[in-house]
Amino acid sequence: MKQTINKERYKKQLLVPEFSEQKQQKLQQSTVVIIGGGGLGSNSANLLARTGVGTIKIIDDDIIELSNLHRTSLFTEDDIGKTKSMILEEKLSMINSEITIKGINTKADKNNIEELVHKTDIILDGTDNIKTRLLINDASVKNNIPWVYSGVAGTIGMTMGIIPGKTPCIRCISQNISSSSNSDQGTFSILPSIVASIQCMETIKILLGEKPSGLIIYDIWKQCFEQMNIQKNPACSCCGKHSFEFLEE
Repeated sequence: MKQTINKERYKKQLLVPEFSEQKQQKLQQSTVVIIGGGGLGSNSANLLARTGVGTIKIIDDDIIELSNLHRTSLFTEDDIGKTKSMILEEKLSMINSEITIKGINTKADKNNIEELVHKTDIILDGTDNIKTRLLINDASVKNNIPWVYSGVAGTIGMTMGIIPGKTPCIRCISQNISSSSNSDQGTFSILPSIVASIQCMETIKILLGEKPSGLIIYDIWKQCFEQMNIQKNPACSCCGKHSFEFLEE
Protein backbone atom coordinates (compact mmCIF):
# COMPACT_ATOMS: atom_id res chain seq x y z
CA MET A 1 0.00 0.00 0.00
CA LYS A 2 1.36 3.43 -0.98
CA GLN A 3 2.14 5.92 1.74
CA THR A 4 1.64 9.64 1.29
CA ILE A 5 4.80 11.61 0.52
CA ASN A 6 5.47 14.71 2.57
CA LYS A 7 6.16 17.04 -0.35
CA GLU A 8 7.16 19.90 1.94
CA ARG A 9 9.90 17.82 3.59
CA TYR A 10 11.37 16.68 0.27
CA LYS A 11 10.49 19.69 -1.91
CA LYS A 12 14.09 20.56 -2.85
CA GLN A 13 14.81 16.92 -3.73
CA LEU A 14 11.66 16.68 -5.83
CA LEU A 15 12.78 19.65 -7.93
CA VAL A 16 15.84 17.74 -9.19
CA PRO A 17 15.23 16.75 -12.86
CA GLU A 18 16.66 13.26 -12.33
CA PHE A 19 14.23 12.65 -9.47
CA SER A 20 10.42 12.47 -9.15
CA GLU A 21 7.54 11.80 -6.76
CA GLN A 22 7.45 8.20 -7.97
CA LYS A 23 11.11 7.77 -7.09
CA GLN A 24 10.56 9.35 -3.69
CA GLN A 25 7.73 6.88 -3.17
CA LYS A 26 10.08 4.03 -4.07
CA LEU A 27 12.62 5.17 -1.49
CA GLN A 28 9.89 5.46 1.12
CA GLN A 29 8.93 1.83 0.50
CA SER A 30 12.54 0.59 0.70
CA THR A 31 14.40 -1.12 3.55
CA VAL A 32 18.12 -0.64 4.09
CA VAL A 33 20.38 -2.53 6.50
CA ILE A 34 23.59 -0.77 7.55
CA ILE A 35 26.20 -3.01 9.14
CA GLY A 36 28.37 -0.79 11.32
CA GLY A 37 27.45 2.49 13.01
CA GLY A 38 30.79 4.28 13.08
CA GLY A 39 32.26 6.88 10.73
CA LEU A 40 30.82 5.38 7.56
CA GLY A 41 27.65 3.79 8.90
CA SER A 42 26.44 6.70 11.02
CA ASN A 43 27.00 9.22 8.24
CA SER A 44 25.20 7.00 5.71
CA ALA A 45 22.30 6.42 8.11
CA ASN A 46 22.00 10.17 8.64
CA LEU A 47 21.93 10.92 4.90
CA LEU A 48 19.48 8.16 4.02
CA ALA A 49 17.13 9.19 6.84
CA ARG A 50 17.08 12.76 5.53
CA THR A 51 16.60 11.49 1.96
CA GLY A 52 13.49 9.57 3.01
CA VAL A 53 14.38 5.89 2.88
CA GLY A 54 11.43 4.25 4.62
CA THR A 55 13.13 1.74 6.92
CA ILE A 56 16.74 1.89 8.11
CA LYS A 57 18.22 -0.81 10.34
CA ILE A 58 21.63 -0.21 11.93
CA ILE A 59 23.60 -3.23 13.17
CA ASP A 60 26.34 -2.47 15.73
CA ASP A 61 27.20 -3.52 19.28
CA ASP A 62 30.08 -1.08 19.83
CA ILE A 63 29.96 1.81 22.27
CA ILE A 64 30.78 5.41 21.42
CA GLU A 65 34.31 6.51 22.31
CA LEU A 66 35.94 9.94 22.28
CA SER A 67 37.93 8.98 19.18
CA ASN A 68 34.67 8.45 17.25
CA LEU A 69 33.69 12.11 17.45
CA HIS A 70 36.16 13.45 14.91
CA ARG A 71 34.66 11.49 11.99
CA THR A 72 30.96 11.34 12.85
CA SER A 73 28.27 14.03 12.66
CA LEU A 74 25.61 12.82 15.12
CA PHE A 75 27.52 11.70 18.23
CA THR A 76 28.42 14.18 20.99
CA GLU A 77 30.55 14.04 24.13
CA ASP A 78 27.40 13.26 26.12
CA ASP A 79 27.01 10.03 24.10
CA ILE A 80 30.39 8.56 25.09
CA GLY A 81 29.93 5.12 26.64
CA LYS A 82 26.52 4.57 25.02
CA THR A 83 25.73 2.05 22.29
CA LYS A 84 26.12 3.41 18.75
CA SER A 85 23.08 1.68 17.26
CA MET A 86 20.74 2.82 20.03
CA ILE A 87 21.92 6.44 19.92
CA LEU A 88 21.54 6.48 16.14
CA GLU A 89 17.99 5.15 16.46
CA GLU A 90 17.15 7.86 18.97
CA LYS A 91 18.66 10.77 17.07
CA LEU A 92 17.60 9.78 13.56
CA SER A 93 14.03 9.24 14.76
CA MET A 94 14.03 12.89 15.86
CA ILE A 95 15.42 13.99 12.48
CA ASN A 96 12.74 12.14 10.48
CA SER A 97 9.77 10.83 12.44
CA GLU A 98 8.01 9.74 9.24
CA ILE A 99 10.32 6.76 8.65
CA THR A 100 11.30 3.70 10.70
CA ILE A 101 14.74 3.64 12.34
CA LYS A 102 15.79 0.51 14.19
CA GLY A 103 19.06 0.14 16.06
CA ILE A 104 20.07 -3.48 16.60
CA ASN A 105 22.62 -3.92 19.36
CA THR A 106 24.47 -6.95 18.05
CA LYS A 107 27.52 -7.86 16.00
CA ALA A 108 26.93 -9.33 12.54
CA ASP A 109 28.57 -12.75 12.22
CA LYS A 110 28.16 -15.95 10.24
CA ASN A 111 25.46 -17.19 12.61
CA ASN A 112 23.10 -14.23 12.36
CA ILE A 113 23.87 -12.21 9.23
CA GLU A 114 21.35 -13.95 6.98
CA GLU A 115 18.59 -13.34 9.50
CA LEU A 116 19.68 -9.71 9.93
CA VAL A 117 19.48 -8.98 6.20
CA HIS A 118 16.33 -11.02 5.53
CA LYS A 119 13.75 -9.06 3.50
CA THR A 120 15.99 -6.03 3.06
CA ASP A 121 16.36 -4.29 -0.29
CA ILE A 122 20.04 -3.44 0.07
CA ILE A 123 22.93 -3.75 2.54
CA LEU A 124 25.39 -0.95 3.30
CA ASP A 125 28.93 -1.58 4.46
CA GLY A 126 29.80 0.54 7.48
CA THR A 127 32.45 -1.86 8.76
CA ASP A 128 36.17 -1.45 9.31
CA ASN A 129 37.60 -4.83 8.30
CA ILE A 130 37.80 -6.97 5.19
CA LYS A 131 36.66 -10.18 6.92
CA THR A 132 33.23 -8.73 7.73
CA ARG A 133 32.97 -7.37 4.20
CA LEU A 134 33.61 -10.82 2.78
CA LEU A 135 30.89 -12.14 5.10
CA ILE A 136 28.48 -9.48 3.82
CA ASN A 137 29.45 -10.39 0.27
CA ASP A 138 28.64 -14.08 0.83
CA ALA A 139 25.26 -13.24 2.40
CA SER A 140 24.52 -10.83 -0.44
CA VAL A 141 25.30 -13.22 -3.27
CA LYS A 142 23.67 -16.23 -1.60
CA ASN A 143 20.43 -14.35 -0.90
CA ASN A 144 20.46 -12.17 -4.04
CA ILE A 145 20.55 -8.88 -2.10
CA PRO A 146 22.50 -5.89 -3.49
CA TRP A 147 25.07 -4.26 -1.26
CA VAL A 148 27.38 -1.24 -1.36
CA TYR A 149 30.97 -1.71 -0.25
CA SER A 150 32.82 1.24 1.29
CA GLY A 151 36.16 1.60 3.00
CA VAL A 152 38.44 4.39 4.21
CA ALA A 153 42.10 4.50 5.21
CA GLY A 154 44.30 7.54 5.56
CA THR A 155 43.21 9.96 2.84
CA ILE A 156 41.80 7.36 0.44
CA GLY A 157 38.24 6.05 0.29
CA MET A 158 36.56 3.47 -1.92
CA THR A 159 32.99 2.51 -2.66
CA MET A 160 31.28 0.13 -5.06
CA GLY A 161 27.73 -0.98 -5.66
CA ILE A 162 27.34 -4.74 -6.04
CA ILE A 163 24.28 -6.39 -7.60
CA PRO A 164 24.40 -10.22 -7.50
CA GLY A 165 24.25 -11.73 -10.97
CA LYS A 166 24.90 -8.40 -12.70
CA THR A 167 28.10 -6.86 -11.34
CA PRO A 168 31.40 -8.19 -9.96
CA CYS A 169 31.27 -9.10 -6.28
CA ILE A 170 33.93 -8.14 -3.76
CA ARG A 171 35.74 -11.44 -4.32
CA CYS A 172 36.08 -10.62 -8.04
CA ILE A 173 37.94 -7.43 -7.23
CA SER A 174 39.71 -8.37 -4.00
CA GLN A 175 43.08 -7.55 -5.56
CA ASN A 176 41.94 -3.91 -5.79
CA ILE A 177 40.73 -3.70 -2.18
CA SER A 178 43.27 -2.95 0.53
CA SER A 179 43.27 -5.55 3.28
CA SER A 180 44.84 -2.91 5.55
CA SER A 181 41.68 -0.79 5.52
CA ASN A 182 40.62 -1.44 9.10
CA SER A 183 40.27 0.17 12.51
CA ASP A 184 44.06 0.13 13.07
CA GLN A 185 44.58 2.59 10.20
CA GLY A 186 44.35 6.33 10.59
CA THR A 187 41.56 8.17 8.80
CA PHE A 188 41.38 11.87 8.03
CA SER A 189 38.27 13.27 9.71
CA ILE A 190 36.47 14.56 6.61
CA LEU A 191 36.89 11.40 4.52
CA PRO A 192 34.16 9.11 5.99
CA SER A 193 31.40 11.68 5.40
CA ILE A 194 32.45 12.13 1.76
CA VAL A 195 32.66 8.40 1.12
CA ALA A 196 29.32 7.89 2.90
CA SER A 197 27.77 10.47 0.56
CA ILE A 198 29.04 8.57 -2.47
CA GLN A 199 27.89 5.29 -0.92
CA CYS A 200 24.40 6.70 -0.35
CA MET A 201 24.14 7.96 -3.92
CA GLU A 202 25.05 4.49 -5.21
CA THR A 203 22.50 3.02 -2.78
CA ILE A 204 19.74 5.31 -4.02
CA LYS A 205 20.57 4.54 -7.64
CA ILE A 206 20.37 0.80 -7.01
CA LEU A 207 17.09 1.13 -5.10
CA LEU A 208 15.66 3.04 -8.06
CA GLY A 209 16.79 0.42 -10.57
CA GLU A 210 19.79 2.32 -11.92
CA LYS A 211 23.19 0.83 -12.71
CA PRO A 212 25.94 1.47 -10.13
CA SER A 213 29.10 3.29 -11.19
CA GLY A 214 31.74 0.61 -10.60
CA LEU A 215 34.62 0.90 -8.15
CA ILE A 216 35.07 4.55 -7.15
CA ILE A 217 38.34 5.60 -5.50
CA TYR A 218 38.76 9.05 -3.99
CA ASP A 219 41.91 10.65 -2.58
CA ILE A 220 40.86 13.53 -0.36
CA TRP A 221 44.37 14.97 -0.10
CA LYS A 222 45.05 15.06 -3.83
CA GLN A 223 41.37 15.81 -4.58
CA CYS A 224 41.18 13.23 -7.33
CA PHE A 225 38.68 10.54 -8.32
CA GLU A 226 39.27 7.32 -10.18
CA GLN A 227 36.48 5.13 -11.50
CA MET A 228 37.19 1.53 -12.47
CA ASN A 229 34.77 -0.51 -14.54
CA ILE A 230 35.85 -4.00 -13.47
CA GLN A 231 34.42 -7.07 -15.14
CA LYS A 232 32.99 -10.10 -13.36
CA ASN A 233 35.39 -12.98 -12.82
CA PRO A 234 33.72 -16.16 -14.18
CA ALA A 235 35.99 -18.24 -11.94
CA CYS A 236 35.11 -16.27 -8.79
CA SER A 237 34.60 -18.72 -5.95
CA CYS A 238 31.64 -16.69 -4.60
CA CYS A 239 29.51 -15.27 -7.43
CA GLY A 240 30.90 -17.68 -10.04
CA LYS A 241 30.97 -20.99 -8.18
CA HIS A 242 28.58 -20.11 -5.32
CA SER A 243 30.95 -21.18 -2.58
CA PHE A 244 30.13 -19.22 0.57
CA GLU A 245 33.09 -20.07 2.76
CA PHE A 246 32.76 -17.06 5.06
CA LEU A 247 29.24 -18.14 6.03
CA GLU A 248 30.38 -21.70 6.58
CA GLU A 249 33.83 -21.41 8.19
